[in-house]
Amino acid sequence: MAKRMIKFTPIAASVALTLGLTACGSDNDGNNYVAPPPPVESFSSEDTALFNVEVTGKAVKGAMMNAVVSVSTLDATGEMVAVPFRLAASAEAETFSAEESTQEAADAAVAASILAANPEAVLTNESGRYSVYLENDFSGPVYITVKTSAEGDESYLRCDAYLGCGTYDEAPAAEDDVNDGDTAIEFGEWYKTDLELSVVKFIPAVEADASGASGVLGDANVARSLRANATFLTTLVSQLLIDAGEGVDAAGIANSSVDVLVQVLGPDTALLLASLLGDVSNGGAVDLTDVDGEEMLDDGILSLTQVASSIQGLADINGNMTKLIAGIKAGKVTGSEDAEIAALATALQQAATNTANIFFAIATGEESDIEAALAAAFAVNNPDATDAEKAAFAAQSTGIAKKAKAAKDKAVKNGAASDAGLAKAAEKSKKALEKIGCTDDCTVGDGFYMQLAAKTTAAVTVAEAELVSIQASVTAAQADLVAVQALGGDTVVDADTAVAFANAVELLANEAEVADLAGESNALFVQSQGLVSVATLLVANSSDYQQILDDADALVTGSSAEIEKVATFNTELEALVAAAAQALVDFDAEVAAAAALATETNELALAAETAAMTAETASTTALSAAEDAMVDNAENAAEALVLADAAIVAASDFAASVDALEVAIAQALAAAEAYLAADADSADAQELIDAAEAMAVTAAAKAELASEQFAIAYALQLTAQDAVAKFEVLVSVKATSESLSTMTVLTSTGGEAVLDAADVLADVINELADMGNVGEGTSTRQPNWTYFYSLDDLILILNNETTGEKINAFASYQGDQLVVAWGATLVGGDATVELVTADSQANALTDCVDFAAGTIDETQIDSCLIFTFDGEVDADTVDDAEIVNTEAWNHVTITDGDSGFTGMLNVTADDVTDMGTVTLEGMSGDLDFKVMGTVDASGDEDQSMLDVMVKGDAAMGYTLSLMGAESTGYTGDVKAMYEGMMMSFGTATKVTNGLSITYIDGVTMDYTDVDLIDSSK
Repeated sequence: MAKRMIKFTPIAASVALTLGLTACGSDNDGNNYVAPPPPVESFSSEDTALFNVEVTGKAVKGAMMNAVVSVSTLDATGEMVAVPFRLAASAEAETFSAEESTQEAADAAVAASILAANPEAVLTNESGRYSVYLENDFSGPVYITVKTSAEGDESYLRCDAYLGCGTYDEAPAAEDDVNDGDTAIEFGEWYKTDLELSVVKFIPAVEADASGASGVLGDANVARSLRANATFLTTLVSQLLIDAGEGVDAAGIANSSVDVLVQVLGPDTALLLASLLGDVSNGGAVDLTDVDGEEMLDDGILSLTQVASSIQGLADINGNMTKLIAGIKAGKVTGSEDAEIAALATALQQAATNTANIFFAIATGEESDIEAALAAAFAVNNPDATDAEKAAFAAQSTGIAKKAKAAKDKAVKNGAASDAGLAKAAEKSKKALEKIGCTDDCTVGDGFYMQLAAKTTAAVTVAEAELVSIQASVTAAQADLVAVQALGGDTVVDADTAVAFANAVELLANEAEVADLAGESNALFVQSQGLVSVATLLVANSSDYQQILDDADALVTGSSAEIEKVATFNTELEALVAAAAQALVDFDAEVAAAAALATETNELALAAETAAMTAETASTTALSAAEDAMVDNAENAAEALVLADAAIVAASDFAASVDALEVAIAQALAAAEAYLAADADSADAQELIDAAEAMAVTAAAKAELASEQFAIAYALQLTAQDAVAKFEVLVSVKATSESLSTMTVLTSTGGEAVLDAADVLADVINELADMGNVGEGTSTRQPNWTYFYSLDDLILILNNETTGEKINAFASYQGDQLVVAWGATLVGGDATVELVTADSQANALTDCVDFAAGTIDETQIDSCLIFTFDGEVDADTVDDAEIVNTEAWNHVTITDGDSGFTGMLNVTADDVTDMGTVTLEGMSGDLDFKVMGTVDASGDEDQSMLDVMVKGDAAMGYTLSLMGAESTGYTGDVKAMYEGMMMSFGTATKVTNGLSITYIDGVTMDYTDVDLIDSSK
């Protein structure tokens, strides 16, 4: 910007000096002469303005069409200040000048003139696109708002929520290809509403700008180009920045972007958007109804887009954004203490889940699958819907499914993703959106930055590979250009050479259009700018991440260099097109060239059709093999997955070949029509048109078939993946069954020790019942056991000197209960069973009394027996009382040569209901498990149920369940955790001396010496 300031003009100075010298004279009549007043001083200012800093983006919540765009900057206090801008890059500088009474006034007038030349109105196009151009020396934050209105203009918002965006007050006057004429605002329809989105973009000073780019699509008049999309999330970011009331810089935008993404999406999902975390305005402007391919639909962008789509389906978009901002400021959206914000988070979660489920059906299924997903989401949102309301939505869903499927197909054709890539992204996004928002500590710390660095490094690596691919494509295009250029110039000497030259130029132009190198290089450039932003954020956290920033900067430089090359290529190609056209005129060869081009493009279309047919055969064959595959065991499931993967690849190749065919047909049809226009009487031209149109019909059918085959192949892949995963869990299930079968606590060996101890205790107690209050001696019924007892002190001690076994019990009357603290060391075969008790029996008994009273829990006792009677008891009344309930809580340690167990054994017996329960919980080896058994003796025959539950990740939540009676047998199943739910991995049957399990792979395994259920025990 150049200024010339003239504070006091030379003419004014000369006049003033002359008048000053004569002012002291007199006239001829001798009268005094009065000098005129000095002239008014004049100050001039002049300035030039060059507008070559491009800020471009899209306003999408779906797309905002004809929306009003306003542009300003933010001062040090965050206040909005008008800023000069234009709607096109300057080809040459604009000059402004002014003359005022003070220099300040002159400068201000020039500045006002530059500002006054701003365009009166800036509107978005149908895709929501806008572009504005700032002065070449502008730096700092620019604040852009985009607004649609419910009334008063031609602005519209497109609904990209699958379940709709509400209703019209009145149905649209006419039905067209967008609006179906009813009152429902459905997916893909334009509607009027009041909505304002905003974005703050920081424009670095020239010396700080790493891009060096010549601008979007290589515009020679653009020095720098920055992407500033206005979306639901950028609006939250910009509002946070403005509400802070401070100046805005790149670091502030980065920190606010991180806060918004972490709070709204949750930290895990936010990390999928590594390239946007430094500045969310660099991407995410995707309208699901019309995906243009400007951004790749990976799992991160897809997750962000689906959340944005979901909020549009909720009532009151503006109010909801205000609530979200309040929640972010308070530090929590999901689980907010504010009831309205918490309710919004819940509603948004459900809406996002619905959207993800629907999109998964769109990406992987057919229209019927989409309709089913729509119906399921409608049922979730409207649990009380009447049959008539369900039928009405079902009728709508047919059209919605068709639109959604067409939008998906268009996204693939536009290069936003491949069929397979989109399906996989949809699957990952669905998983990511199962839980959005931040429910725990939402502070972004070092751990988050380490994960972000890893994600960014991976993104940089992928981008580097994309740059290499683009560079190779550009190099090849340049070589083709040179080859075609060689056919022009002096080489064109007659009609034949002119036709050859013109055809080569047209074919090169066709190839360039399909390759879209400008679009690819610009997309990489924008992505690279985003990577620079997030890498800068990382470096601000730690200098250890400097290499990531250096690599991202190199990507910006590399991609901008390719933009320059592509711009040069396009310029030279335009020159070739003009030269070829002139050559045809010079040699009167327009008709011949049109005929030759139409013939050649027809041949190319035929070749593409042959390629599509070959791909169809390969896809059909691969799909048939995948459909014939079995998934009944691990080996077959693995093979089925390989075949399904191959079918996916073949179906994707088939779809890609059909896309190429459709492009070739379109080019052939255009060439044939141009041929007919050049020679209206040509039968050959009409024949070529007919051939192209016939091929188009065939291609449409093949496109449908490719889509269908991909959907089937993907379903087979999911089935095979599911089977493989189940059989992987089955390995753990079988191992756990084997471990359980060798546990002493569950086998006959361990059971014998407990049963023998019960027999000893029963025999001795029966023997002592006929003796006095105190006594000692050797049992006549169990001659290896000696006893000492005192009914006065409620003490019983038994010893087996031969085996070293012992049993002791200390008891106390407590109202209607007899509380016993007891312990034992028992031996059965090779097993030793210890019922743990305290070193001091008095302390043990105190603990048991407190436990019976409910003042402490089972974790604070050792081994206790609690007998509950039908009334209060003491030594005098206990013989006449009736036991109504018996409960035992025992800390048990079992040791033998095979395995050990330490844990709690709880036994209860309710004499009133004739119900008994056994609970065993503890550790055996590395397994933490719990056994729960019940016996119902109230009928003619005991009915028993048993559950053995293994805890911990290693066993996947293993549960063995059995139920039945001796006469009918005991049957059940083995279950384990899979995909968040318990599923059966086999059926179990109790057999003599053990257990038999038939697993889902058809293998039956018997486990012997296992006594899981025996009512006598």
